[in-house]
Amino acid sequence: MRKIEFHELKLKNTEDANMFYQSYLQTFQKPALKEDSFQRPSKQYEICYLNILDGKLVLLNKDYIEKFDISNQELFFDYSLALTIYSLMLDIQDGILDEKQECNELYKEERLKKEEEIELYKKKDELLFQKALEDYEIISHSALYQDYRILLEEYQKLKQENELLLEKCNTSLILPTAKAHFFDNIRNKITTIIRRNK
Repeated sequence: MRKIEFHELKLKNTEDANMFYQSYLQTFQKPALKEDSFQRPSKQYEICYLNILDGKLVLLNKDYIEKFDISNQELFFDYSLALTIYSLMLDIQDGILDEKQECNELYKEERLKKEEEIELYKKKDELLFQKALEDYEIISHSALYQDYRILLEEYQKLKQENELLLEKCNTSLILPTAKAHFFDNIRNKITTIIRRNK
């Protein structure tokens, strides 16, 4: 598991470490948004140590981390499995390893059981990832998908042409209206001048 420094996070708002961790605790269990587009499956979720507040174990989307060194990276495909593994790791880190050395023996069996559960969930995540990859490969090499890609490209071209035409229509509708307002203003001024002179 790799260690990340706070400055290596891609944060939208510049927050200090404490503010970040408080907002993280409030939002990290929300399910990730699923993308509608058809893309090659990838492992997006990373469990890592974040070097804030004496070191915290966190579960993040890997796209929010700028670190290029990916050795010891813990990546997962399925968010719910990653969250379960993260919770078990937190139990081991916070609840068991923090105990005094003499009490550690009491928790040894529980710690080993949780580590076995973590390994099972990691294998399950890997199986889900491999299945998703196989499904992607089957679909992406099918004739139907190739036809879909061609239709999608045509759709994008037509969409751009439509936007250009709409822009031209709006421009041509605005100019006569603006001209009409200009001539209406002149007519109103002339009418006002004629009425005053009577």
